[in-house]
Amino acid sequence: MLKKFLAILFILSVILFIAGLFLFKLAFPQWYFPFFPFLVLIFLLVNSGFIAFFFRFLNRSSHEFIRGFILSTAIKLMIYLILILAFVLTSPKTAIPFSVTISLLYIAFTGYDLYVMLSMLKRKKEKKSISNQLSN
Repeated sequence: MLKKFLAILFILSVILFIAGLFLFKLAFPQWYFPFFPFLVLIFLLVNSGFIAFFFRFLNRSSHEFIRGFILSTAIKLMIYLILILAFVLTSPKTAIPFSVTISLLYIAFTGYDLYVMLSMLKRKKEKKSISNQLSN
């Protein structure tokens, strides 16, 4: 199941990369910044780690799961914040297109993260329900 979610995440990244290049090259060539491909790669790696971390905490107790989820979300947000600050401070000329791009990528990847989390939680609940029915 984890491999399936990671494969879909990779496909989403490729689609976003191609769509971004298409938009930058055809519609907004003046706003293109060379860091864009690396930005998509960073989102892919961070969100892959987030999904793998989330998957590990799925079978733990509710308290450990919540603690792990909050920790992983905080780490992810800190990585993005450091990335934003570093880029804007080192390359202020492209701060606006970078900010718009990172916002759109964040929305797309977070939407997928939510889909993955809800799918995993639903499966966990269904497995628990089935095992409870079998034990009765």
